[in-house]
Amino acid sequence: MIMYFKFKSRFRHRAVIDITSLIDLVFLLVAFFMITSSLGSESSITVHLPKAVQSGQYKKHNMVISVNEKNEIYINDKLFSKDSLLKEFKKRKKERKELTVVIRGDRKTNYETIVKIMDTLNQAGIPKFTLSTVK
Repeated sequence: MIMYFKFKSRFRHRAVIDITSLIDLVFLLVAFFMITSSLGSESSITVHLPKAVQSGQYKKHNMVISVNEKNEIYINDKLFSKDSLLKEFKKRKKERKELTVVIRGDRKTNYETIVKIMDTLNQAGIPKFTLSTVK
């Protein structure tokens, strides 16, 4: 005679949610946003900025004008001649109503070049700009 015993388990079956894939997804999203976010890089043009005792922070800019030690003018890392600046500034002013401009001039740049850029910005109807320095 075979006897069967039915034992009841002390452990109840509980619903289990596997969150491994959810954790993987969160890490992928964090990595994606870290890689694609702007880390404050202004321009790839090497410019040795002058030092200033007091300087402020600016938050957002649309156009970065870099002038290197050879007095070459770059707008958002693209080289422009002095003669084509007014036309380019007017074009960008039409595209955006509120245009925030940062001027990054090398220490060895001619003062005349920076003044020419500021004058051309005013002629194009962009009176607000910031001069970039290091603290």
